[in-house]
Amino acid sequence: MSGPSMRAIVIALLLVSSSALAKHVYPQHLTPVADGARYTLAEPYVFKEKAATFTLRPGEYVQHFEDRKAIYLLGGEGCADMNVVPPKQPEHAYTMTFNCGILVPKDDSKGAAFFFIRGKSQQTQSLGLIINAIIKAGEGSFDFPTSRHDDAALRARLIRVQP
Repeated sequence: MSGPSMRAIVIALLLVSSSALAKHVYPQHLTPVADGARYTLAEPYVFKEKAATFTLRPGEYVQHFEDRKAIYLLGGEGCADMNVVPPKQPEHAYTMTFNCGILVPKDDSKGAAFFFIRGKSQQTQSLGLIINAIIKAGEGSFDFPTSRHDDAALRARLIRVQP
């Protein structure tokens, strides 16, 4: 098996496995918040996990959603970078920029977590009805790219802006 059909199988396996391992939140399942709280991240926040370095850019992060356990802050356009340096092939290093946000638990004793906002797929060819539907369903979701979902250091760097 080769070509497009093999590619479709690989993409499907990646999507299924990433869904099983990572945390995803869909904003349509959250409560929208008008005129939400504003926070400032005064300096870059850098987190390293395996071959990836994640950097949240300084700036304003505004609450747009909430659920019973947390508030969801959204940053400005392109507020996060992910730099990957493969250990055995550093010449293939790359950096990607994402729209992002920060989940802040309502329980003050818990740390925060950052997430990427999944954009629209750049896929131009059909990968089949089911695969295309899976990709489309994930657009706009909040994807947590690291294993750390309770980061006290990130929470401590957020400064609430008083109205």
